[in-house]
Amino acid sequence: MVTILKQIEKVDFFSKMARHYIVSHEHKFVYLIVPKVACSSIKTALLPLFDQDVSGEEELMREDGIPEVHWLFKASSHPINKKQFLRGIQKGHFEGYFKFAFVRNPWDRLLSCYLQKIAPGGQGLNRYDYGVVQLRYGMPFAEFVEAVHQIPDEEANPHFRSQHVAVCGPDDVVMADFVGRFERLEEDFIHVARIIGAPHLKLPHLLPSPSRGARPYRDFYDDETAERVGERFRKDAEIFEYSF
Repeated sequence: MVTILKQIEKVDFFSKMARHYIVSHEHKFVYLIVPKVACSSIKTALLPLFDQDVSGEEELMREDGIPEVHWLFKASSHPINKKQFLRGIQKGHFEGYFKFAFVRNPWDRLLSCYLQKIAPGGQGLNRYDYGVVQLRYGMPFAEFVEAVHQIPDEEANPHFRSQHVAVCGPDDVVMADFVGRFERLEEDFIHVARIIGAPHLKLPHLLPSPSRGARPYRDFYDDETAERVGERFRKDAEIFEYSF
């Protein structure tokens, strides 16, 4: 039986997802992480609750003094994947835990992914080959949109995978007790911090992409690209009530 379960976990979609749920048993909360929705800032703000001491660890600090929280949490016992989370719910392990997530306008989120990962000067992705679809570093935004439109969530990089995959369970029912919004990030995080009993927590101020500046996301779209993103992320727009 154990061997069969391990085989299932190797191929199951939920298991292939990165460990995008962070659990604090001490403070009784679960953070349902959606990449490209201020997760670096939120993880950094939550860090003091996990007794992760990074003092003197220069390799774990960015140039702006912010800890490399993704690596810190990845190396800890706090993250779990979706299958583990669903099994935990089924067994009652998270009874009484506050479950929260943050979501973002799909058009704004995909643009942020492009500017950070694909656009010239971006960080790049760990995968560019999606079979019939090929991403490439520096490709124009319109080509990136068209490529993402053809990549299903089962294959998608977490940075452009649909948000409802992390936030919703069977039948697309939202699993979080509270869904904050990127558009009112500070206000909603204050609410989360108060609920988990840590009102002293503060979000760090991370700088926007220099290639974007203060320009609104709509400036980067035309009618065709806006329509394609709407088609690709229709469920996100419907479930979380977003429009272009």
